[in-house]
Amino acid sequence: MYRKVWNQCSQSVCCINFYNEHGILVDALTGFKINKSLVTCEQAFYVKDARKVEIKFVELDANTPKAVLRLDYQEFVDDLRVGFTHNNSDYAVFNIDFPEFDSIPSLSLCERWSYPIGMDIAVLGFNSQEHNLSIKKGIVSSAFANKNGVRYLNIDTLICHGNSGAPVIDPETMQVIAIVSRRSNPVAKSYNDLMRYIKTNIEELRKIEGKFFVDDIDPIQVLIANQNQIKLLAQNMFKYTATGLSQAVMLDHIITYFNEKAILEQPRTSGLGVEVNIGLKNE
Repeated sequence: MYRKVWNQCSQSVCCINFYNEHGILVDALTGFKINKSLVTCEQAFYVKDARKVEIKFVELDANTPKAVLRLDYQEFVDDLRVGFTHNNSDYAVFNIDFPEFDSIPSLSLCERWSYPIGMDIAVLGFNSQEHNLSIKKGIVSSAFANKNGVRYLNIDTLICHGNSGAPVIDPETMQVIAIVSRRSNPVAKSYNDLMRYIKTNIEELRKIEGKFFVDDIDPIQVLIANQNQIKLLAQNMFKYTATGLSQAVMLDHIITYFNEKAILEQPRTSGLGVEVNIGLKNE
């Protein structure tokens, strides 16, 4: 089953690498092609220090580049984006109607409203700072809606940094049912809070740096170095630690963009909560 997913879907999935002005990789996401568009997670709009973006699709061997394009990051966000950046829906769509990508096959989006808990899934994504595409198997374990009414699936599979934006695929239909959203899960939120605390600590320490010494040693510099060490450790742990229970945003807010005639199945009640039927709240 998963071999079939790989053969039919893998060449539609790309890595999206973001580089700073020195050519150093500062972030990485996964995306996939739908028609002449690139779909990924909303984080693509907010990559700090990014100057260039590289979109790369690979062959069936998971490594050999099939199509590669480099763009200025500002052009990518300002000229190629589709819709608004602050859409509060955890997705991003970009126009990639370029000759380089004409040979790249398109995935298709599932228009169902509900999915059974326990359903098999496959995730195709690039792990952080790795150039090879990988496939992971898992199940739909639950679902929820956030305060904005955006619906998510909880998926039980290993998700790493770099997997955000990856397609969650139904192995039976080969259709995309959701988009991995690792950057908005509790681990990511805790990491972002920690980064803010460290930044504040360093800013406050620098205000009194060099004002007193102990045996020719500035203890404030020692504390600043300690904060930077904690920051580096936290960054590496966040990048290289996989989470077993992750979330993926459902397609309610983008399905009609790709198919204006699409009418999602209306939510229906199912016994014992076997079906995922999280409705949008009325404001």
